[in-house]
Amino acid sequence: MFYSARALLGVALIGLAGARLGLCVDISIPGFVAGPGGSVPVTIVLGNDGPPISGLQFDVSFDDATLTLSTVIGSAARSSGKALYVATLAPNRTRFLVWEFNQGQIPDGTVVNLFVNVAPAGTPGTYRIHFETALATGPDGQSVPVSTSDGTLTVESLFNAAVVPQGVLNGASLLPGPVAPGELLAIMGSAIGSAAGVAGITFDGHAAPLTYVSSDQVNAVVPFGISGHSTTTLNAINAAGTSTEISLPVAASAPGIFTLSGSGSGRGAILNQDSTVNSPDNPAARGSIIVIYATGAGQTNPPGTDGLIPTAVLPKPLLPVSVQIGGAPAEILYAGAAPGMISGTLQVDCQVPPQIAAGKSVTVLLSIGEATSPPVTVAVR
Repeated sequence: MFYSARALLGVALIGLAGARLGLCVDISIPGFVAGPGGSVPVTIVLGNDGPPISGLQFDVSFDDATLTLSTVIGSAARSSGKALYVATLAPNRTRFLVWEFNQGQIPDGTVVNLFVNVAPAGTPGTYRIHFETALATGPDGQSVPVSTSDGTLTVESLFNAAVVPQGVLNGASLLPGPVAPGELLAIMGSAIGSAAGVAGITFDGHAAPLTYVSSDQVNAVVPFGISGHSTTTLNAINAAGTSTEISLPVAASAPGIFTLSGSGSGRGAILNQDSTVNSPDNPAARGSIIVIYATGAGQTNPPGTDGLIPTAVLPKPLLPVSVQIGGAPAEILYAGAAPGMISGTLQVDCQVPPQIAAGKSVTVLLSIGEATSPPVTVAVR
């Protein structure tokens, strides 16, 4: 994930404009329990008894000797078309910004999903996850008061899994769910690996290519060998030789479109016809060609090869591919492997429907077989 310094600064400056009077917004973290070496999904929840808000920024601090945090956008923020930007301010302090180029109201509910990872040598006791600052803005740009409620983690002497099913995410949409052959995944969890490397991740015994490794996240590609299975067993083995096995459902496809923020929501990672990055300041013309990058297309023809970077022969999905832009079907010129990218990355070249309305945040949906991606947006003029 990455963050935009300009956007972070913009919201911070808006917060100086002067707060409105009245009831305020509250963000909170519930108390929870974990064991050494465990990874626990935890929600940051928004409850709003005041004016509507369209942007939210807050800092969270924690005991960096025992805890690390992995983050994914929550359902309430995602449903309003926001993106999540994350910045590490210090080893024990993280800044979160929930924002996008729209005035959509963020509803009550989960704004951020945390994966709180406890060090294997974590000492039993109670640890606080503390809100340092919080700012919110309404659709009109005015500041809205924010209150916060800290969370507590009780570390007990019990075994916790380093990987949980909720932490196996589509690498583009960052949502859990069935996995598909060739799908790029982000696997969140504690004690998976280290800078020295991961002993291995397998699906039904098939080794998964790894594209990124840290102490609390591994990015991997689902082996094509699970094609046709109804379930698969993921086995994650860390550098110490400790393994975690979890069962996951398998689908023929699980499409997700990559986003510019890396949060799984907001603006898609989409190129205009001239190969420049699409943005509200650089929209695509109606009738022009755009390039969409995605994953989760499933088995291909010719059959996918794990870890291959296609160049001459570009495999194409076995299942039919379609795209809707602004509610209208888009003509597809190409749907297949992305040249120079690892197998499992899908490139779709399609035409922006000439009849749709222009806008900075036009909805894009990608369907592969019977499955449809979560929405992202593209700017159209």
